[in-house]
Amino acid sequence: MITLYDLLGVSKTASSQEIKTAFKKKALQYHPDKNDGNPDKEEIFKRINMAYQVLGQPQSRANYDFSITPRTVSYPSNAQKKEPNPYKFQTRTRPFRPYVKKAIDWEANRKSTLYAFGFVFIIALLVVSFVSVRNAYNEKVFFEKLESRQSIFYQATVFHAYGQWDAALSKLSELNGYLLPYEKDMEQFEHNIYAELVAQVTQYHKDGLHQKALAHFNLLEKYTPFNEIKLLNWQSQSYRATLQGSAAIRSLEKILLLGHRTVYTYVALAEIHADLMKDAKMALIYYETANKYAQKYYEAFYGKAYAILLKSEDLPESHYRLYHGLAQAYLNTNNPIQALKATKWSLRVWPEKGDAHLINAKAHLLLNASILACEQYLIALEKGIKAENIFCH
Repeated sequence: MITLYDLLGVSKTASSQEIKTAFKKKALQYHPDKNDGNPDKEEIFKRINMAYQVLGQPQSRANYDFSITPRTVSYPSNAQKKEPNPYKFQTRTRPFRPYVKKAIDWEANRKSTLYAFGFVFIIALLVVSFVSVRNAYNEKVFFEKLESRQSIFYQATVFHAYGQWDAALSKLSELNGYLLPYEKDMEQFEHNIYAELVAQVTQYHKDGLHQKALAHFNLLEKYTPFNEIKLLNWQSQSYRATLQGSAAIRSLEKILLLGHRTVYTYVALAEIHADLMKDAKMALIYYETANKYAQKYYEAFYGKAYAILLKSEDLPESHYRLYHGLAQAYLNTNNPIQALKATKWSLRVWPEKGDAHLINAKAHLLLNASILACEQYLIALEKGIKAENIFCH
């Protein structure tokens, strides 16, 4: 059989370059233009071209080689016998053994059943005994604890009857802050004692008995969360009245930490720093903060035209203290120009008060405007302000 390799004149092991060279050589030899259109040579040229198209490409050449390779199967006699896989389960054929029916030993079965029931009964008895002992112990501990709590409660009522508030509240705190469902009497007593304490401190505050009020405030602060804004304000007022500036500031700062930020709170802090702590700079910081909150308040309730709409009767007393204190704080920090600006709002909203005129007089005096200082001083006198005459000579 003539193969494509034979047409090109190369061996089956020829390289691609050898096949290409042989094709070019044969193509030149059998090309129709070289042979005056000889049909036989033209047919050979076509076969040569077809042979190169197949053998010139590695894939088509491999397919062609496979198609012309003879396929034979040989069975060598000396092939080794396949060894069994030691890891594979090997089934074995066992010899057949006839089934022999055995006699049932009913006596042995009865004994085994009795032993099993006896074992289960003993285990169940042990479990029940353990649970009963544990429940009895828990019940004993519970009633002992209940008796102890009742004793604590009784001592608290005795202390309260003798007016020993601190001892009574201390005893109640030993109940660990929780009450059992059937301890309603304890719950009612605890509620009553705190209500009574608040009522007492309220009365002391109204009567101006600040030392007694502070003693009760301290008890509330010691034994309760003490986060009621009203009580914290009263506590700060009592501290301020007894000249305890740092303690008063602590009460007001707790109000701020609780998120209750108002003009009143910031004004109170500013006044304490100015009057008790003699810290003019810190006082000015709190006055300016209060001023920002006041402006937000005015815009929220009266709109941006609040400067035209607001009157003195529309504002609480703390707002007058704010602007009077703010102007005074600017004077205390040697800023008379800012003090004059701060009094403009006071003069418009509270024209009947003379404090702003006196501050203006002091500011003009610092600015060496003696005539204006004298004029403002005289207006302040007309409005009832009493001050030493250092302005008019």
